Amino acid sequence: MKKRHFVSLISTIKDSLYAHRMADWNDKNVVETVAETITKKFARYIKDQEDLERIGKTEEDFIAPPNGLNQ
Repeated sequence: MKKRHFVSLISTIKDSLYAHRMADWNDKNVVETVAETITKKFARYIKDQEDLERIGKTEEDFIAPPNGLNQ
């Protein structure tokens, strides 16, 4: 796995944990729900990355330049 994938995974985990910070972590269903959410988000990210790689592109190819598109 590439470093940028790990960075994305860490970001997904942090965002999900922050979003569920008030949850009752002693409840098994909460833990399962958050784990499933993280897994699904990361799986979707990996699929998107694989699709981009198939066409020879990266996320950076679709980022607008700092001064906008009107250059």
